[in-house]
Amino acid sequence: MLCLSLVVGGCARLPEQLPNNPKDQVDLDIPRPTGIAAAPWPAQEWWRSANDPELNRLVQIAFARNPDLRAAAAKVLLAQADVGAARSRLLPHFDADFALTQQYFSAQGLHLSANGTSNTFGALNPIDIHYHVDLWGQDRDLVRAARGRLAMNQAEAAQARLLVSTAVVVQYFALEGDRRLLQQTEHLHTLQEQAKAVAEGGFQQGLFNASQIHAEDLALAESAQRIAKLQAAIAAEKHALAALCGEGPSMTIGSATITKQALSPALGLPKNLPLRLLARRPDIVAARWAVQAAAAEVGAARAAFYPNINLRLLAGWNSIHLGDLFNPGNFAHAVGPVITLPIFEGGALRAHLRAQNAVFLAAQDRYRSTLLAALRQIADRLSTAQKLARQERAQRHAAAAAQSQWELRQQAWRQGLSDALPSIAAEITCVQVRQRRTAITTARWQNWALLESALGGGYRHTIKDG
Repeated sequence: MLCLSLVVGGCARLPEQLPNNPKDQVDLDIPRPTGIAAAPWPAQEWWRSANDPELNRLVQIAFARNPDLRAAAAKVLLAQADVGAARSRLLPHFDADFALTQQYFSAQGLHLSANGTSNTFGALNPIDIHYHVDLWGQDRDLVRAARGRLAMNQAEAAQARLLVSTAVVVQYFALEGDRRLLQQTEHLHTLQEQAKAVAEGGFQQGLFNASQIHAEDLALAESAQRIAKLQAAIAAEKHALAALCGEGPSMTIGSATITKQALSPALGLPKNLPLRLLARRPDIVAARWAVQAAAAEVGAARAAFYPNINLRLLAGWNSIHLGDLFNPGNFAHAVGPVITLPIFEGGALRAHLRAQNAVFLAAQDRYRSTLLAALRQIADRLSTAQKLARQERAQRHAAAAAQSQWELRQQAWRQGLSDALPSIAAEITCVQVRQRRTAITTARWQNWALLESALGGGYRHTIKDG
């Protein structure tokens, strides 16, 4: 024990103190808004709740072909290999070696019997065993760090899948919303052409002045520009979906059913949200494993200050004459410890420990930042859901009022109490209200997808060493 104390005392000195992060607690409480019912956590394939076969097909294609997901899967394979490499440090290493050397010894050399002759030197060691005695836990810490990085990469791969599926769903709803808006705008353009024809007829009969025709021309130009913008947006959204699916811009993308798109998604919030969120979000899980891996690396860097002990067993034959290599007298063996003391490393060990401690502190801050971002995302989705619900109610009233106004003006036109222009104008108002409702419905579906994603998208954490 005294010898061990002297050996340890002769090693490089540890830093007296390492920096620490403040022990601030994060408030995990998320206020539950009124009108948001309790609901289970999202299912693993949460997008299937939309009941859209085309959307399901696109997500599956993206999972199979998206290059970012393949890169994330490759990182997991690399991390699994690193775990295997780290574990190998805990086990004995068995080697065998054979050397054959043709050498001429000088006439005045140290090998008296061989001086002035040429000899073939042979050495065969069928047993060469090395074992590192992990007395200070350095190898075990490196294994823990490798396992932590593996779990982090697995969670990051799950996060990549969640982000890709969310992007596909959001882009898909944007595409379907713009497709419906395009249909409505084309209908609006047709009504405006009818209104212009009525205005031109009234102008020829002296019922309208030229300003009415100019107003209809302006409305037609605006709707034509709107149609062009929607066509460009639809093309861009198709291209974005194709890229997410790992395909070229010519990929065919089908349409959703009108009945499904006309409905609004049901939003809900799980019970015990803040506490369970820590294990439901892959980015939070990845950040937590990054902290654990960094902590293990700090432990390994600290253990490097202590003596490095290796045991070696060597057995074999060696001879200056190849012909008598296997003579019993040429058998050799050696066994014993090899102890390395890091007495002076020029500050390298202290610098490495400080660097690993800085990585650990940064990982803690990233975990805190990830957690706060997750809470903010959920709170933002909930407030957006409330806003869109209020807008939806207002637009329902506006649609009812516009429909009533159109029916009255249609009735007046049929009874000959007015010309067709007020009836067409009322129908144009109905179409414009439907456009606003379509935009709100699209936003609600997209917000539903973003909330499902913010809640983890049905993620379940498991670690596979491979």
